[in-house]
This record gives sequence, structure tokens and C-alpha cells, in this order.
Amino acid sequence: MTFNRFSLRPFAILAAFFFALLSISGTAMAAPGTSVVISQVYGGGGNSGATYTNDYIEIFNPTQSAVSLAGWSVQYASSTGSSWQTTLLPSISLQPGEYALIQESAGSAGTTPLPTPDATGTIAMSATAGKIALVSSTSALTGSCPTSDPGLQDFVGFGTAANCSLGSPTVTLSNTTAAIRTNVCANTNNNNTDFKALAPAPRNTATALAACAPSTTSAPPSVSGLATPASAFTGDPILLTATVIPGTLPASTGIQVSGNLTTIGGSSTQSFYDDGTHGDVTAGDNIFSFVVTTSTTGSFAMPVTVTDSQLRSASGSIALTVTTPPPFVTIGTIQANKPSTYATQKVMTSGIVIGVKSNGFYLEAKNADTNPTTPEGILVYTSSTVLPSFVQVGAEVQVTGTVNTFPAAGLIRGTEIDGPQTFTLLSTGNPLPAPVEITAAMDSPSGPITQFSRFEGMRVAIGSVTTTSGTDASLNESAETNTSNGQFYGVVTGVPRPFREPGIGVTDTVFGPVPAGVPIWDANPELLNFDSLAFGAPAIDLTSNATLTGVAGVMDMSFGSPQILIDKATRPTVTGLMAPVPVPVQAPNEFTVASFNMERFYNDVVDADNPGSSVVKVTTAAYQRRLAKGSLAIRNILNFPDILGVQEIENINVLTDLANKISSDATAAGQADPAYLPYLFLASDGTGINTGMLVKSTRVTTVKADQLGLNTTFTNSVGNQAVLNDRTPLVLHVGIKRGGGQPDYPVTVISVHQRSLINVDDSTSTGATVRLKREAQAEYLAKLIQGYQGAGEHVVTVGDYNAFEFSDGFVDALGVVTGNPVSSTQVVTPPVAGLVNPPLVDLVTLLPAAERQSYVETGSAQVLDHVVVTSDLVPTETRLVYAHIDSDFPLVNLNDATSPTRISDHDPAVAYFAVPPAPIVEGTVQLITTSVLSKVSGGYQAVVTVKNAGTGTAQAVQLTGATLGGAGGSVIPQTIGNLAPGGSAAVVVTFPATAGVSGAAAVEGLSGTYTGGTFGANLRVRLP
Repeated sequence: MTFNRFSLRPFAILAAFFFALLSISGTAMAAPGTSVVISQVYGGGGNSGATYTNDYIEIFNPTQSAVSLAGWSVQYASSTGSSWQTTLLPSISLQPGEYALIQESAGSAGTTPLPTPDATGTIAMSATAGKIALVSSTSALTGSCPTSDPGLQDFVGFGTAANCSLGSPTVTLSNTTAAIRTNVCANTNNNNTDFKALAPAPRNTATALAACAPSTTSAPPSVSGLATPASAFTGDPILLTATVIPGTLPASTGIQVSGNLTTIGGSSTQSFYDDGTHGDVTAGDNIFSFVVTTSTTGSFAMPVTVTDSQLRSASGSIALTVTTPPPFVTIGTIQANKPSTYATQKVMTSGIVIGVKSNGFYLEAKNADTNPTTPEGILVYTSSTVLPSFVQVGAEVQVTGTVNTFPAAGLIRGTEIDGPQTFTLLSTGNPLPAPVEITAAMDSPSGPITQFSRFEGMRVAIGSVTTTSGTDASLNESAETNTSNGQFYGVVTGVPRPFREPGIGVTDTVFGPVPAGVPIWDANPELLNFDSLAFGAPAIDLTSNATLTGVAGVMDMSFGSPQILIDKATRPTVTGLMAPVPVPVQAPNEFTVASFNMERFYNDVVDADNPGSSVVKVTTAAYQRRLAKGSLAIRNILNFPDILGVQEIENINVLTDLANKISSDATAAGQADPAYLPYLFLASDGTGINTGMLVKSTRVTTVKADQLGLNTTFTNSVGNQAVLNDRTPLVLHVGIKRGGGQPDYPVTVISVHQRSLINVDDSTSTGATVRLKREAQAEYLAKLIQGYQGAGEHVVTVGDYNAFEFSDGFVDALGVVTGNPVSSTQVVTPPVAGLVNPPLVDLVTLLPAAERQSYVETGSAQVLDHVVVTSDLVPTETRLVYAHIDSDFPLVNLNDATSPTRISDHDPAVAYFAVPPAPIVEGTVQLITTSVLSKVSGGYQAVVTVKNAGTGTAQAVQLTGATLGGAGGSVIPQTIGNLAPGGSAAVVVTFPATAGVSGAAAVEGLSGTYTGGTFGANLRVRLP
């Protein structure tokens, strides 16, 4: 053992090491009134009913002296947890009677920000129960009840579920109550006694001082010890500190500290120093220090003693564990195999720091190969551990830790060094290893999914990148604002844009073995993710199809896919950003039908929603911004489609507000008022989103609106009946106005929103139910459309199908709907074919491949939003256009009320159709409808007669609607056929008993269509 010299490291290296230790030294929990205490704990911030938007922790100095918070932290664990999250405290001296406020995670509710915090963290605390520690170090605590940790200053177990506390835990808290110390000057070390559940009242350093009265009793000095690091290797320098609280009445003078270090080979009376030498950081601060190295291994509790000139003394101890250092292994050797053969083993390695982020840093071998076959770099994952200050780009650092593989499963797995770790500075100011130049030839669309794994943890550079997505962000939904996370996708310029292809993704390993005939999609191995924010530079917010030149950074694999963390010092140049482009204006002889998933469009009031659903009440400012963006998109980008099927709308009030906003904005802008009529029925989706339609009443006549499938069920994977259509299809029978006295052109429009792909790959009964539901929804929709097609109607179906124009390998949803699914050997869920005849046409399949995009998922362009039509409409279809205003734009554009972009994650689709000329009819058609009602078992029966009182033949007559007292009739629709002048025909319609009681007055509503026109009657009847 050696003392007062550094036998194994250069002095300058050790000096840097001990300077870094300034932030991680501390004391054991002090006696009442002798240390800083936790004065408030609140975990309900931003929750429903909360006033404040953030969780917080408040601390207070009840002592008679200023206390430095440098190197201190507050830490949180769940009520029964053993994993501790840390928030570093500011390097300030907390004055006697002074409070400090630590702000933690925000929620989506709450109305009032906290007072200006003195420190900010991101811990999401429980509103009801948990554990908070005030610690005089930044190292995360261990164990579920670390009350004996020498660095602990105070501890609060809040909520009766907390499994650790001082004394008993506080009562259980709520979104509207905080644990508040009722007397900050008296700490009994019993949380239940010291704290009460009261309304939150946060205080910060700007709050007036409230100094506690000085003690009136004599007290001896006290001492507590700490080893930094607490776990060290033989030969490493170890800083031993003893923190003294001077005695009172009289105040201690002549304080001396000694330690018994014989267990590690030292003196039994070793002096400690508070004079700025022997590792002591600040002279005269009552923290006494001494530096040791030892070759003795084991776990030790070394006694320390404090004495003063008043002949008083006290004892404490320093806990230390010393082990033999692990073997040194080069980065290249660690990374030679995937997964690494060193996984779970402790190693020592070294390299040049090439990038530092919030939860770790990257080391690359000093002599790294620029054309490696295996990686020459590695991630050192430190989680919430505070790094020594010498861990900077260009430093050569030696690290010890445990090799781990993350993620644990999947085709692309990163290798990292996990904690607990030790860090040693070897040299500074080193040139960074030359980056590997990634070329278009290396970014191969036909390469293996692991083609970039050989560059893991290394510096890379790309001369030019073309982006394939907008920049991602995180959403505060109640405020409807996005905060950029700086991440986007791209390929090397010259590589074609990647699109989703048929089959199950090769990276989708959750499902398990895929049946032999099911195609496998390569998951677009050419895609690269870029993170512009990770190393601390501002986020780069951009669109798809932009060009970045001069990209350099570090290749990371820790999220299961290749990601380049862009250098902080060298930023790329961005050009070629996209701008929103309006769709073509329709010709006078055309009509348009559009689809627009408007993504969780909620309002700012509590009103009628789907039964049992959970919706988000947004702020008024957020709602008005969404309405403004929706109006801009529909007016200026979609050019006022005649019929707009919408998805993910909360209720009819939201759709009505949107229609009114469009009208008022159109009038203000000098545009023609479309006078949109809104249609929407509540359904059963648990998040309160529904399908609806806006109909331009200046161009379209609505004959009838129907909600179908509300009570339809299917058999799930465990044999139970379950709701099929959470978001029900909305069917409108409309007439396109020809003008000039000509009859309307009849069209049937259906707006749909099918079950999402979430969990479609799950291997349990959950995934099986998802697949069965998606297949059953497709079959239901196909049969629904076939009913209208069989009656001779022109059908346009629009919406978010949550399916591709081809099979995804699990379910061929569009194939089933259109009538031409793949064979049962090519898909996991056997499809039902031939449900429509003739087959329907998905209009996107008529577009060139490069134009098939309404959505972007992890950088791959794809179509989820479709326009599916009966084949008779195909000759009249003039074009299908996707308005790229959402999927290619950065998510932060949601925040801009003046831009139509990024109101949603889906691009709207607009289909154009030529209006056929009205049929030439010899003479006139005048259809008269009468009905004879009779009472039958279970309800009523109507014999409906349609007579042609005109001079011309009525062709293709159908009864398309029948109601009695608000109850719908069946079977509808019914085909009547052609009626010659004077001819008539009768059909039978039955109504349920819910139409009314016998003898009651009611209205019988009848409606129908014929070639070139519509007819109807509302008959006042008395129920038989």
C-alpha cells in the first residue's frame, strides 16, 4: 500500500480524477436539524385534476450554516422498486432557511407552471406512492431500502404502499395533494409524523428565507465517511472523505479527523486533511480527505474518529470494496462476434471518446481500421450515472464494466459496456479516428439487414444524404404541440426511396417461425436513422426529399437498427426542403371524393363521446389551431372536395366546428362557401375516435346517411364474441348535382377506419385476435359493398384501411375487400375470396409505384389510405392524387397554425371522377310511392308500391331507404327494376316493434333512386 503519492498513474491524471470526484462525495444521513431536508414531494403534476403541470421535490436548509449542494442529487424509486433515477442538484450554497425547488417530469394536464425551478430533471414520479432520497453524491442508490447508505441526507417514503421509509411512510397522495413537512425546523425522522398530505405549495430559492432558531442544547461533533469510488480495483486511487458537523454550545474548535486503515494495509491513526491537500477539494469546509491505493481485496468498514479542542469526540465509518481489476480486452476483440463472446463478463478496455450523450459515450480504438470487417467502436452505457468531467471528445479513456448485448433479441443487436463502471483518463486532445466513408454502393437495397453492423460505435461520414421522412418529435397532446427529438430517416443520395413491400418484415421476429409460403420483406436494409440532437446540438427539423451534405457522426446499433448520431461540432448543410403542393382543381364535369385521417381530433370541452371511451380534452388554443390547420388543408390543398370522408374525429361537434371554420375562412378569403354538411355517428372505439363525412351541399345532395355494423360481433381467438367495428362504416347515398335541370348522378360513398396493425405480429392470443378481427372486418366490408353493387349502385369507399395494397403476410385485408386475396398458403390468416363480383378496384394500384404513398413508417413510404371503387366507376376515374402535407413533414409543424402541414400523420387522398351525362329519357318520369301497413309478429309490415305516373320509362328503380317512427326497415336496399309509364311494382318491408305502439301516429319515410334521379315520400300514418 502507498500513501501520499501516485505510484500507478501520472500525477496529472490523478488530479483530473479527483477533480471529477468533487461531484460525487457526501455524508451519511445527519441528525435532526443538522442537514438539508426534503420538505415537499409531489408526483401528481400534469395529471387529471392537477393545478401544476410538473412533478417536483422541494428541499430546505434548517441548519445555521450554508450547505453546498455541489455533487448532490435527489433520487426516486417506485414504491417497491430498487432502481433509482437521479436528478443532479445545482452547485450552489443553500443558505440557512433557504428552499430549493427541483422540477421533474411534466404531464399532459395541469394549468400552472411551477415557480422557476432551481434544478430540472425528467423523473416521472408516481402521484400516490414512491420513495425520494436526498443524497450527497450523484451515484444512483442500490436496493429497495438504502437508508444506511453513507451519502444519504434525508429519505421520504410517501404513500402507504412504499416499502421503505424513515419510521412509517406518509399517507397516500393524489393528483391534488403533496407530502409537505409541517415543521421544516424539526425532523423526527418519522415520515408519517413529519409530513401531511396538503395542497401543493412549491417554494424555490427566490422564496423569502425562513431560518430556523439556533439550537439551545449542547451537541458533540459528528462524522460520516465516504469512499469514492465505493467499489474500486487494486492499484486505483481512492478518495476517502470524512464530513464533520461541528459540535455546538460551545462550537467546536481544533477539529481533527483520523482513520484506522489497517484493514487495507495502512496506518491505524491515519490523519485526514481539510487544507486543500491529499485530495481535499476545498480547504476549511469540514470535509477531511485522504487518498489511498491498496493491493488488498475485500469489503471493509474503516473506522474514522473526529475530536475537537473541547475534548469531545465521535465515530463513523467508511465503507469500501476492493476487487482485482478485470482483464484488458481491446474493443476489436470484444466486438469480434455478434453477440459478443464477452457478454456478461467484466472487462477493461480503452479508446478515444468520439461522442458523448446524456446516458453514455462512445469509444473507438485509437488505431481503428477505416475498412473494418467487425466494429472498432463501442457504446459505454452509463444510464443516469454522472460522468467524470474528463470524459470529453478527444480524450483517451480507460473503462471497466460489464459487456452486454442490447437489445437482447432481434437481428441487429448492439454491444455495450454497462455499469457499474470505472473511468480513468489516459490522455487528452487526441485527434479523432478517421471516419468510415459510406457510399451509395455500400448502402445497398439488396444487402443484408446487418450490412452496417460492422461500423457499430465508429465514426462514419456520408457525402450526401437524401431524407425519407420528416423529423420526429414527442407530443404534448392536451396542448397539441410537438417537441422535436431531432431524428429522421434517409439514404445515401442516389439510392431510390424505400417503399413498403409485400410480406412479413425480416426484422419482425416476434411472431416466430413464418409459414413457408408467406413472403418475407427485407425491411429496406438501405434505411439509416439520423439523430441530430443526441450529442447536444440543436435539432435539425426537415422534410423528406431534403439533401444533407457533409454528414459525419457515430454509428449506433443500440435500438436494433442503424442510427447515425450526428457530430455536434460539424453540422451538415440542408437544402431542398419540401413545400405543400395543392391538388389539381377539379374540372366542371368532375366530382371529387377525398379521404383524410385527421389523427385524434379532439375538442376543448367535455361533451358526448363514445360510451366508456377515454378522450383528451385539449386546450382552447390547441383546438383552435387544429381547426385553423384543418381549414387550410381542406380549402387550399384539397381544393374543397365534394365529399370528404374523415377518420379519427371525436364527435359531431368537432366535425360541425370544422365545417363552420371552413365556411368562415372561405368567406374571409374571398372563396366560395362550400356549405359543408357534417355527418358522424358515435361508435365504440375506446379512445373516442370515429368516422365521419363532410358533404359540399352546394354540389351534392344527401339522400340518406347510415351507420352500419355498430352491433356486429366476431369470434375472437379464445372463442368469445367481441365487437367487430369499433369505428363503424358510415354510408351516404348522395346525388352529384349536374345542374341545368338535369337529374343528380347517384353515388354511394362509404367512409371506413379499419383495425390498426398494432400487435398483428403478436404470437399470443392477443395477436391471433387482431388478425382474426382484421380479416373479419375485411369480409364484412366486402359483403356490405357487394350488397350495394348488386343493386346497381356506384360505390366509392374511402378511408384509413390500415392495410397496404398488397398482403402484409399476416392478413390480406385489401385483397379480401376487393375480392382477389392471395392464396391461403401465402398469408398467416386464411382469406375468404370472391365476396364481391365483379371485383372492386383499389385505385392506388393504377398509380405508378413511386406515387403510392400516404404514410411513412420508420422511413419506408407506404399506403394505408385507399379509395376502393366498383368497377363501373373505373372508366370515369380521371386521377387519384395524394396530397403530401403530413407524412413527409417534420412533426413540429403541428405547432404552426399558419401552415396546413403535419395536422396528421396521414396524407389525404383525392379521387376525381367524370360525371356521366344524364341519360336521355323519352318523356318524363314521375314516381309516386304509397304504402299499406299491417301489424305482424315482432313489429310491422309495409307493402310499398312505386308507380310511374310519368310519360317515360323509369330505369333501374331501387328502394334504398325506409324508416318508420325512427326505426329502420329491412330488407334495404330492394331492386324494383324498370317501370314503364303507368307501371307499378310492390315490395315488402318489415319494421321492428320499436317503431312505436299500436295506435300511435308516426312518419314513414321512403326513398329511392332510378337512373338519372331520386324519389321519396314522408307518409303520416297511424300504427295498426
